[in-house]
Amino acid sequence: LILATCGNYYLMKDVGTIDDDDERDAYVEMKTNSMMFNILNWIIIIASIVFSVWGVILYSRNVNEALAFTLIIIGAVLSAIWILTIIINFIVWAVNYHKN
Repeated sequence: LILATCGNYYLMKDVGTIDDDDERDAYVEMKTNSMMFNILNWIIIIASIVFSVWGVILYSRNVNEALAFTLIIIGAVLSAIWILTIIINFIVWAVNYHKN
């Protein structure tokens, strides 16, 4: 998804007129950046859930406790990063709301 979004961004970046300050180009760039940010959020939260569940399953089966704790910690760190991206998204929204 990240590669498809990056490819879409670079293809759509040149859509519009020759002028660099065209409003349509700025709008397309803003929408593709927003799409990339949303896809990144979903990838982070899905990876967080997968690592956490994998760690809990390993811990419940008493297979390898060190690996299980490591996976759970990775899941927790990814969850913290996801929460940070949500906070950044809220801050950007608040700044744009007050600008308008």
